[in-house]
Amino acid sequence: MKPGEVGLSKKQNSAYVWLGVFVLILAYIVTKEVSLPTGVLVGAAIIGGLFLLFKGISKPEIVTYVLVAYIPFSKILPGDFGGLAVAFNMTNLLMFFIILVWLSGRYSAGEPLWCPSPLNLPIILFIMLGALAVMRGISYGPGYLSYTLTGFKRWMTPIVLYFLVLNTVKDKENIRNVVITMMIVCTIVGLMATWDYMNIGEVSDLEKARIGGISDHSNSLAAFFNYYMFLPFGFFLLNMHRPRYWLLLIPFLICFRGIMVTFSRGGYLAFALGLYAITFFRSKILFVLLLLATLVIYANPILLPAGIRYRMGQTYEKHTYGDEYSTENLEASSKNRVEVWKGALEMIAEHPFFGVGYGLFLPMIRFYWSGGTPIDAHNTYLIIGAEMGLPTLFIFLLIIAMAIWYSRKLYLISSDHFSRAVALGFLGGLFGLLMSNMFGSRLDSQEISGYFWILCALIMRLLMIEKKKPLEYANTEESQKNAQVIHRQKKLDSIWFEEDQKP
Repeated sequence: MKPGEVGLSKKQNSAYVWLGVFVLILAYIVTKEVSLPTGVLVGAAIIGGLFLLFKGISKPEIVTYVLVAYIPFSKILPGDFGGLAVAFNMTNLLMFFIILVWLSGRYSAGEPLWCPSPLNLPIILFIMLGALAVMRGISYGPGYLSYTLTGFKRWMTPIVLYFLVLNTVKDKENIRNVVITMMIVCTIVGLMATWDYMNIGEVSDLEKARIGGISDHSNSLAAFFNYYMFLPFGFFLLNMHRPRYWLLLIPFLICFRGIMVTFSRGGYLAFALGLYAITFFRSKILFVLLLLATLVIYANPILLPAGIRYRMGQTYEKHTYGDEYSTENLEASSKNRVEVWKGALEMIAEHPFFGVGYGLFLPMIRFYWSGGTPIDAHNTYLIIGAEMGLPTLFIFLLIIAMAIWYSRKLYLISSDHFSRAVALGFLGGLFGLLMSNMFGSRLDSQEISGYFWILCALIMRLLMIEKKKPLEYANTEESQKNAQVIHRQKKLDSIWFEEDQKP
């Protein structure tokens, strides 16, 4: 095994098998719509909880892996025993266990309980400003808190995952296990979406054929794939000269098929931007080739898959006069979105600093657009600006910009193949995220955004590990061997990838 490559012991392979079985069970319950009696659920929860408690005391990282495997299923399988224990659902219980172990100092390993990171402050500021927006909305009416607290919790829970993972997942082995678990889960979610589409049967219109999957919403499911499907593709791009890494195109293509069956126009655009971004960061030659391929497809739309071609063609109605691509010729849904965006900008102009209050966009927008009815903005940036104010929107964009900056930094400076591949894959996903949120609120639910915050934490942790390397491995025989192997590898890669010529 070459330095920087991922090697798995028999024990680790066994762990992945058990995690895979766990995820497949969840997938089976979802796809087959299995309804389990409350007694069975309670019994399974007690047995599973005791097992995790027993194993987690000696190996708390196991609980983290289970949480990571479960997060995408947390909406459709909340684990609240049929509503009998809303506050004690599976997500909360797993997180509570990790918090207890974290506070006990078991994860510290010579570090303080709270690890400093450049992302910490802006994330904390975002949480505080979000809470302030909730306080501001209280004046809306007596039922406001019951109306909005659940939604606000779904916003904030994934952000808490950032701090949990940053402070508990501290070595390369655990990081690798978390990343591989995410790639396995994403692939299975893609297979679930494909299976659902294959079994949908005859439908009267396209809307009924769109697959919602784990989020029960087609556009959100497309966003999920766009955020995380580039992880295996990053490993592929970084190791194209090694035949076994071409197998990683399989999960990538499965996720792409998952996007296709959502029939999400925003999802298609987000995939394109993510693909442009990851090839740009990896190789300017590949990026130029991709641009040329885009021009060929633009000139010959028949090359696109029929479903994508049909769905994108629905954006504009047939016209008899005027410009084919003017807003006047947009189909009704797209035209309404443009009008609502204009109304959202007016709302922001009236409440620029603190917004109208968290969760109040929907009831307030009817006063700002021509339709005069409550309607979603279909745009994360406008909703944050309208509900929480422009300073909060700035902090939110700063967090994403910093995630891009530090992912690129890790990709450029790391001498470890695994770290570089994770950074490269996350870069593609981050640009997919930027585009996805132009057409909807795709970061306000834990099943979609949970992995985003986890990956932010892993990037920061890998940078910390990278910073320690000179102190820990300088002048060791292993580091010298690593340097020689990496130098030879970069020399080989430089035929195609000019970025690898950097020291």
